[in-house]
Amino acid sequence: MHSFSASCFENVESLVKNQSSQFANKSCSCILTDAMLLVAERLEGPFNIESVMDPIDVKISEAIMNMQENSMQVSAKVFQGCGQPKPAPALRSARSAPENFNTRFRPYNPEERPTTAAGTSLDRLVTDIKEKLKLSKKVWSALPYTICKDESVTAGTSNEEQCWNGHSKARYLPEIMNDGLTNQINNPEVDVDITRPDTFIRQQIMALRVMTNKLKNAYNGNDVNFQDTSDESSGSGSGSGCMDDVCPTEFEFVTTEAPAMDPDRREVDSSAAQGGHSLLSWSLACTVLALQRLCR
Repeated sequence: MHSFSASCFENVESLVKNQSSQFANKSCSCILTDAMLLVAERLEGPFNIESVMDPIDVKISEAIMNMQENSMQVSAKVFQGCGQPKPAPALRSARSAPENFNTRFRPYNPEERPTTAAGTSLDRLVTDIKEKLKLSKKVWSALPYTICKDESVTAGTSNEEQCWNGHSKARYLPEIMNDGLTNQINNPEVDVDITRPDTFIRQQIMALRVMTNKLKNAYNGNDVNFQDTSDESSGSGSGSGCMDDVCPTEFEFVTTEAPAMDPDRREVDSSAAQGGHSLLSWSLACTVLALQRLCR
């Protein structure tokens, strides 16, 4: 005797036959989730941007104070190597650093850490997403069990005789099939052809594998391009084919000008070559003016 309604289970299984069998199988969904968990664990260690940025104000303060303490020695070495600078006219009176300057920067306790726009710090967000990822590992395969165990959805095993089994008001008699698309051939509630897999589901499986590879590359420290190249992206744009709204303003050609040569294949003096270019430009301008007058 099952702890859930067999009729409910078989019907829900028929609705998610492709998802539970392909879209969320171990080779796709679980591996993707594992890759996301690995990246999340990276954010908990030395790669946490908050742990890097938190002490930066203190480091800046220490650098400023260190510069002030050693300014005389640094200036002396610079003047020794570069010479004494000329005195510049005083534009305004110099001000000394305020005595309470070092109190502007101070380390704070972990409970005082700044929060994100969502109202929580990064480490708490990572902890939360890790818990949710672990729960989502078998969401599709466990969906029929989750729904049919809910007493608010099904009548329970004690009242199965009063339920509709698809033909009459009686207990559901067919055997419950195991998970997997091939096992659903004998499921009377499923109309499935395993020789013709769902194309959309296959595309989603490929997308999951691509994303898994990108996450693994990110975990291993390799550069990852997360640019969205799908057909479902925004259709706005000029239609010029430029990526990321960055287009070259003009074509740039890198050429090397050949030296001017006389009929004897001897290189002509640069000044003479420039004179030849000037004469050619002047002749071309005169020709254009003459053509304009003829057209009038």
